[in-house]
Amino acid sequence: MLWLIALVLVLQSLGAWILGPLVRGGTTWLSLSWMPWLLLIVGLWLFSGRRD
Repeated sequence: MLWLIALVLVLQSLGAWILGPLVRGGTTWLSLSWMPWLLLIVGLWLFSGRRD
């Protein structure tokens, strides 16, 4: 039973250590703070087209 507790603690620690940076990076990417810039670029591209 003591080994089971130790195993769970080790696995949770490794998971937090490995997934921590991934979660922080994913949060930055998925927060959509870059969305206004993307919309501005797409809008400028659409409005700067040819006038026929």
